Amino acid sequence: MKKAWLILVGLVLIVSSCSKSEYFVDKKVYYRGIELYKKGEYDDAKDYLKEAIYKAKGLTTEELMYARYYLANIYYKDENYVDAIVEFEEFLSLFPTSPLVPEVLYKLADSYLKVSPDPDRDLTYSKKALEKAEELVSKYLNSKYTEKAKEIIKKVKEIEIKHYENIAYLYNRLGKYYSSARYYQYILDEYSNYVDKDRIKLLKAKNLLKVKYQYEDEIKEINEKIKEIDRKIREAKNPEEKKVLQNRKKLYKKHLDKLLNRIREGKREAIQILNELSENSKYKYEAKNLLREVK
Repeated sequence: MKKAWLILVGLVLIVSSCSKSEYFVDKKVYYRGIELYKKGEYDDAKDYLKEAIYKAKGLTTEELMYARYYLANIYYKDENYVDAIVEFEEFLSLFPTSPLVPEVLYKLADSYLKVSPDPDRDLTYSKKALEKAEELVSKYLNSKYTEKAKEIIKKVKEIEIKHYENIAYLYNRLGKYYSSARYYQYILDEYSNYVDKDRIKLLKAKNLLKVKYQYEDEIKEINEKIKEIDRKIREAKNPEEKKVLQNRKKLYKKHLDKLLNRIREGKREAIQILNELSENSKYKYEAKNLLREVK
């Protein structure tokens, strides 16, 4: 029995030893991966570098850093931006103080930008590109990648502006002029250094002048409801019923006042914008025509 037990233990040790020897490989795979990378043989280099990262024995921290950098760079060069994003993000989490960080931040920002959809859709990836590019500019002002990062920032801003202009245009087409004007104001607030401000102001003014049309039917409906409530108040014999009706009328009046105020304030602001544009702007003739129509 004892002899059988010893044989069993020996078999387990042999299997375990074989398993470990199969899992780990010599760090020569790292040097081979680097050699192939420098020759431009990226497909083969990728396989060796992966093996070095996950299986090689005795890699130093610096060697592991370069193995991950070269692997990420292969994905980037092959325009496989999704995998490049994964590897560059992993690099930053593992080696946040590496001298390669500025380059990695730039390529990560560029990868996010490359996978971002058109401006009509989600801005998640373009915002990530902006985040990484701004981090590079703020932390590594003297890096050779800083100017490239600024170009990415500019491109992202243009994407975002197009996105919000599309929303403003859609609201305009739907007859939601107040919401459209608010989006144009948002563009002025957030992107004033990246847009033709006078053009955006003109678009905002045009929508503000049309706010009255947006609420025309709603105002008519509210006034009819108020008249109906007034009739019911006159006919009500129960004081409690009359009080309920009066409270309902107050709510309608409050909402009506809000809409009328939006129309008044919108017109006032639109005239102010058009007066400003008519004095010193390339849109002055259009602004003057609109002012004549308003007055």
